[in-house]
Amino acid sequence: MNRALIYLFFSVFLLSLSVPVWAQDTEADPYADYSYLWEDNKKKKKKKKKNDAPEVKTVPVYEPVQPEEEVIYTPPADTLIDESPVDSLQQVEDLPLDSLEEAPQEEVQYRVDSLDKPIEKEPLEEVDEEEYQEPEIEKAPKEKKERKDRSGAPPVQDFRSGMGTESGGGSFDGGLTVTQIDDQYFVGLVLNPEFSIGKVGVGLNVPVLYGLDDQSIRTEIFKDGVGAARLITYIRYGVQKADPVCVKVGQLNNTMVGFGGLINNYTNSTSFEKRKVGLHYDLNVKGLAGIDGVYSDFSPGSFNLFAIRPYVRPMAWTPIPIVRTFEFGATIVRDKDQSKIVASDSTSTSYLFTRNGIGAFGLDMGVTLLRVPFIQIDLFATYSKLNVTSEALTDSLESNYATTNEPSIMSDGFENGSGASVGINFRFHFIADILSTDVRIERLNYSDHYLPQFFDATYEINKDARIYALGGAEKMSGFYGSLTGHILKKVQLGGSLMIPDDVTEATPATVRVNADLDRLADKFSFHGSYIKGNLTDLGDTFKFDERSLAKLRVIYHLNKFLAAGFDYYWAFTPTADGGYKPTKYVSPYFGVSIQF
Repeated sequence: MNRALIYLFFSVFLLSLSVPVWAQDTEADPYADYSYLWEDNKKKKKKKKKNDAPEVKTVPVYEPVQPEEEVIYTPPADTLIDESPVDSLQQVEDLPLDSLEEAPQEEVQYRVDSLDKPIEKEPLEEVDEEEYQEPEIEKAPKEKKERKDRSGAPPVQDFRSGMGTESGGGSFDGGLTVTQIDDQYFVGLVLNPEFSIGKVGVGLNVPVLYGLDDQSIRTEIFKDGVGAARLITYIRYGVQKADPVCVKVGQLNNTMVGFGGLINNYTNSTSFEKRKVGLHYDLNVKGLAGIDGVYSDFSPGSFNLFAIRPYVRPMAWTPIPIVRTFEFGATIVRDKDQSKIVASDSTSTSYLFTRNGIGAFGLDMGVTLLRVPFIQIDLFATYSKLNVTSEALTDSLESNYATTNEPSIMSDGFENGSGASVGINFRFHFIADILSTDVRIERLNYSDHYLPQFFDATYEINKDARIYALGGAEKMSGFYGSLTGHILKKVQLGGSLMIPDDVTEATPATVRVNADLDRLADKFSFHGSYIKGNLTDLGDTFKFDERSLAKLRVIYHLNKFLAAGFDYYWAFTPTADGGYKPTKYVSPYFGVSIQF
């Protein structure tokens, strides 16, 4: 009995404990236990990730409207319609959680998709980059071309190149002539053809004269020196300071080396028949550096006047107009002339003071200050020093001082002199180059025993006389001026004057005049040049004597093919006593004159 009571009591106790647990399960427990939800959510997430992954991959890239339709989420509406309370609660509880998790995932996925779409357009951006690089590749060669242009010769026109009257084509002049040389008369034929093709020019002078007195053909022109090469008036290629290569072989007239401190208005031929064949050259490399020089005579008898001037334009590659034109040069001159000089009595002699050789050294520089279409201004400076001292020269000067017993600068002995100059050149162009002029003004300063522009036309007349004049040359200042102009590149006139502040025998002046007129009014042609040195009285400027050198040709064109005219030369021939005498040469002719 007791056991039954105890068992009953124990069963009631257990039953009492189980009652609140069941009540809690029916009323409040449905929202207390979420373990099944967590388990289900994890499973669903894993499933959704697996399921969503292909959805992300299979998002319609080519149909952008479909992702926008998928943004509207329909499952929550379907779960609310479900009739099962437990299932609906589970679905309600599951769906908000899933929707909260899925919504951002879907937004992120669609944003990623939206970002992927411009990424797919990267080829367009790559094309843009290639298009941006292409103009750079095109610009690179243009810059190189500009540099090449800058490294070349400077664009300014060098005033030392002349007035640019050269033209293509040529001419043929020639005809029958009656010629007087000294006191003898000759008849014959003279031919003067000239041809110019591009940069190449050739001129010849071929005289065939028959002596009326000795009844023989005159052959003196072919004797001694260069012989038959004297028939060549000139062979040239290019124009000085205008072309990279300029070479001229033959007679040299009005030749200048550098800025003319030592060699200016130089002429190598002072005799009509004993003409010399020399060389003048000017070579430069892209306008940066070059060599300019002269060799007076190719006669094999001796080493004649030789001059070389290397020069450099160190800033020619820069784009600065003034700086790039700066030029610096150095000139070296040497003359050891021992050529045979045949006198009028068939005897021969040679120069005395050049036997051991003389020389000179010079420095010069120049720059273009202004370059506009109608004017160009160039500034330059020179310095030079002579080296002519020899025992023969000092002995001759001292003996002369002892015999004359006159005050002289030789009382202190002879020393090599030097000189310097500063000059400016103005070039004017008027009305599209119809009229152009060059005006050069130079201030000279020189010491005792020095003459400015020592190697000029008067130097070749008599080298010994020119060197001997240095003994009495006094320290002086002066001016050198020149004027050259052309009209329509058919008429060219010019001249120069070197005049000391005080003109004396010790400080003489020099005058030069030249003119070239080609078929003026289709009727007249005129070519002439005149030089006179050692001028002590300006009133004697145009008086012909032993200090003068003249050449003149006058032509009257009867029509396009026939012409009549004459040649006149005032030159020099050596004498038996070692001196020179002026020789007059007159040659009227009638013949042809053709231009082509």
